[in-house]
Amino acid sequence: MRKKVLFILTLILAISILLPCAKAAADETLKIYKSTVEFRHFYFETDENNMIVNYDKNKTVKTTFNTIVIENPFIKVTLLPEYGGRILSIIYKPTGHEMLYQNPVGAPYGIKEGNFYYDWLMVYGGIFPTFPEPEHGKAWCLPWESEIIEQSDEKISVEMKFTDTISSGPNVPGKFDNGRTDLTLISTVTVYRDKSYVDYNIRLVNNKNEPVNYEYWTCVTFAPGSEPNNTYCPPDTEIVAPISKVLLKDDWWPWMGSSEKAISKSNHVFEYNNLAHFKNWKDMGIAYAYPEVSENWWGVINHENEVGLLRIADNKNSTPGLKFWTWGIDSKNVNPETFENPARPYIELWAGHSPQFFADTKIGPNEEKAWTEHYIPTIGMSKVTHANENAAIYLNHAPDEKKENILFNAEIFATHPNEVLKVSLCLEGKNSYILLEETIEVNPTAPAKYSVPLPLDKPENGEYTYQLILSNDTGKILAQAQIPFKTEDYREASKDSGETNAGPELPAASSSVNDNAGIWYFAVGAIIILLIFSIILVICIIKYRKGHVAK
Repeated sequence: MRKKVLFILTLILAISILLPCAKAAADETLKIYKSTVEFRHFYFETDENNMIVNYDKNKTVKTTFNTIVIENPFIKVTLLPEYGGRILSIIYKPTGHEMLYQNPVGAPYGIKEGNFYYDWLMVYGGIFPTFPEPEHGKAWCLPWESEIIEQSDEKISVEMKFTDTISSGPNVPGKFDNGRTDLTLISTVTVYRDKSYVDYNIRLVNNKNEPVNYEYWTCVTFAPGSEPNNTYCPPDTEIVAPISKVLLKDDWWPWMGSSEKAISKSNHVFEYNNLAHFKNWKDMGIAYAYPEVSENWWGVINHENEVGLLRIADNKNSTPGLKFWTWGIDSKNVNPETFENPARPYIELWAGHSPQFFADTKIGPNEEKAWTEHYIPTIGMSKVTHANENAAIYLNHAPDEKKENILFNAEIFATHPNEVLKVSLCLEGKNSYILLEETIEVNPTAPAKYSVPLPLDKPENGEYTYQLILSNDTGKILAQAQIPFKTEDYREASKDSGETNAGPELPAASSSVNDNAGIWYFAVGAIIILLIFSIILVICIIKYRKGHVAK
C-alpha cells in the first residue's frame, strides 16, 4: 500500500512539473492553426454589386470570420483572408503588445458621397493590399483565396490571392475609371522560427497581353504599444519617416496650411515637422511625402511606452508613395457606439506605386511586379535613423557636459532575439578610429545602447563618417548605418558655451550584453528538473510493477 501511495504521489508531482514544461516547450515552437474572430459593426445590407442598400444606425451585429494564426516565440500573426486578405493583428509576445489597430465597432460611412469605389467604406484595420483603384480599391471587403504554401521547422508561409474580375456598375463614382483589370494580387505572409519580424511578399500580375492602368497601395493601420482588444494611438505617438517635406491637402482641410512652415504655398508643399506628432493633427487630413520616399523604412512609435512598428521595403524602386491619414487627435474622445461619427484614434500610412491617390501607373503586358515588405516591432527606441528587416538603429554624436569629449551614441534593436551578434562602431575619414567592437546577446525587450567617448582633440581635423556595423557569428553583415561627423563643428562650439546641433545624449554604456542570461538559466534548470523527475517516474513505475508481480 505504501508503495502504491508513493507511486501516486510521485506521479502527481511529475505531472505538475511536466505539464508546465510541455506548455513552455509548445510556446517555443513555430506553429500555425485555424481560429475565428468576431467583427462587431452597425447593421447594413448590400446588393450584388456591394453597394449599400440599407443600414440601421441603432443596431449592431457580429460577423464571425475564419482566421489563420501563425506563431513563433516572439510574434503572433493573425491573417483574415475572408475580409480583404489582410494581416489583422501582430502581437509582440515578449511584451504582449498589439501593433495594429482593430476597430471595436465598425460603422459604414461616406455613403453615396462619391469618395470610394463602392460609394461607402467601413474601417476594420490591419495591413492589407488595395488595388486596382485608389481609396481602398475594390477588394477591401471581399473574400480572398488562401493556402499554406510552405510549412517547415524553419518557416511557415501563407498565400492570399485575389483577381480583379469586377466590372464597374452604374453606381460606381466616375473618378474610379480603371474598369475591370483582370490583375491578380498575391500576398504571401511568412513567419520564421527565430525572427521577430513579419515577411510580407507581394506580387502583382498582369494577365492580359496589353498594358493596364492601375493604382496599388498597402494600407497599414498603426496602433503600436496597445493592449490586445483595446487598440489606439495616444496623443504622444510619432510618425517616424526619413523625409523633410510633405504635400498637404490644405485645400480640403484649411487647418493643415497653418500646421507646418510653407515651402511653396501655391503648390501645397510644406516642411515636415509638426505633423510627425499625432497630437498636432487638429482634425482629419491627408498628407503625402514630397516628392516621394527614397529611404527603405518608415513607421510609428508610441512614446508612452516606446513601442513601435516599422515597415521596411525598397521604397525607392517599388513603393515610393507615402500617404498619411488620421481622423485627428479628437478621435480619441469619440464614442465608437455612435453611428454618426466613424472617427477612430489610429494612424493610417499607405505605401504606393504612385506618389498620390488618383495618379495611375501602368503594368506592361503579362508583366509581374514583385516586392517584399517587412514589419518589425521595436521596443525601447524613441528615435530611428536607419532600419532594415534585421534591426532598427539610432545614431548620433554630441559633446559631453564639459565639452572635453565627443560622445558617439548608438541604439540597436535587432530582430534576431537571443542570438549573439557583433557590434562595431568606428570613424572613417582621413584616419580610421575604432570606437568599439563587442558582442551582444540580443534582448527581445530592450535595445542595446552605447555611448563611447572620444577626446575632442583626438580626431584629426576633417570630415568623417560615424559608422555602425551589425554582423552575425559567421561575419555576415546584417545591418549597416552611418551619419556624417565634422570635427570643426565641435571645436568651434567648444570655444563658447552655445549649443551644438548634435542630437540628444544617451546614457553611457561600456557594454551591452543584455539581460537574457536568466532566460537560459531557467531553460537549462527546467530541462534538468524534467530529466530528474522523468528518471524518478521510471524508477517508481519499475518498482511498482515488480511489487505488483511479486504479489
